[in-house]
Amino acid sequence: MAGVRENTAAIEAFAEKLRELKGNTSHSFESIARRTGVSRSTLHRYCSGKGVPAEFATVERFARCCRAERADLTELHRLWVLASEPVPLPADAADGSAVRDETGEAGVEREAAGPPAVAASEPTGGGPAPATTDPGGITVPAAAADAAADASDGAGPTGGRETDAGVRLRPRLSALLLVLALLVGAGVAAVALSGGGPDDRAREDEAAGGGAGAAADEERALLRHPCDEPIAMGRHDGCVEELQELLVARGLPMVVDAQFGPETLRRVTAFQVFAGLGVNGVVGDETKLALYESDVAVETPEEDELAELIRELFPGEDADTAVAVAACATKFDPLYVLGNENGTRNWGLFQISDSRLNDLRSTPLEALDWETNIRLAHALWEPEESFEHWSHCFAGIDRVREEMAARASGERDQ
Repeated sequence: MAGVRENTAAIEAFAEKLRELKGNTSHSFESIARRTGVSRSTLHRYCSGKGVPAEFATVERFARCCRAERADLTELHRLWVLASEPVPLPADAADGSAVRDETGEAGVEREAAGPPAVAASEPTGGGPAPATTDPGGITVPAAAADAAADASDGAGPTGGRETDAGVRLRPRLSALLLVLALLVGAGVAAVALSGGGPDDRAREDEAAGGGAGAAADEERALLRHPCDEPIAMGRHDGCVEELQELLVARGLPMVVDAQFGPETLRRVTAFQVFAGLGVNGVVGDETKLALYESDVAVETPEEDELAELIRELFPGEDADTAVAVAACATKFDPLYVLGNENGTRNWGLFQISDSRLNDLRSTPLEALDWETNIRLAHALWEPEESFEHWSHCFAGIDRVREEMAARASGERDQ
């Protein structure tokens, strides 16, 4: 059996992209480690090509800390997928599992050919006659084949010829069988002329109904080959495109690009929460059926509407800070879901963690409701009147404020 090895070229390309992003920021490894929840030594290993994160969520947090653009995230995900996939080693040529193709190029895996067909031969000695194969591929004993030949040749009334196996076909039996076959055929014809019995009509009706069901399934591409397998992170094909279009139709906005990347993962996770399914980010049969049959319909507000409610709850200068924190945490995406290496997640506009939700006696479903999420964030801020829960945003919060002020000024000028 062929083994596997690490894809060293892909790992180095992935590490080089990490180093490039790291070089675009003034953050030290220690600073990034604090913001991402990954140890400094582990980040060193990733950036030096000595390891690859098991989950892309780690990579995404690193990239966001380095202020990566969307194009950088897309490219980083592609490199991470390639680096995570082992390369199969060619099998030993001696075992026959790998052969060269017609062009002579090595490494093409094929099924080893079976044993060559053995031509039929005349029986030797007193042993049994060899089996023969009819045109339909069914193997029959020679004696039975000879008996059938007797019947088709029309053996005389005194008896058929003797076969190689010594079996004689009796003409009277053949004639009796022929009469029975004619009687059965006449009965079938009579039933057909009468329109068939009630059981037949019931089967016809059931077949007609099944046809309608089959037609309905034809419109559900995720339930048919090649989309009938679970769809997960890293896939890029028409099945993912169908998935993305269904998510958009349910009110979860996203770019439809046929690539199952971080954005699609976030939307799938959010949909599973809204549909009351198990949350794993993988599109299995339950999630596919829910995409087609559930009544999930999500409404997301505009950025201005979100900022307005934030300012209503947070007083004075803290209102501007709270708006900047929401922009930093999720870019005003109320459906944002971020997975952590320990299996927990952060939810919604203000990225409230599972542990904080537990403290507030709330749920992911409530946290994905933008109004509830803002109120939960206010509840976290209120005791100390502090944004310490979002300390990872402090470094960029002034920049976010400046960008928002510049944008508002431009809108006023227009």
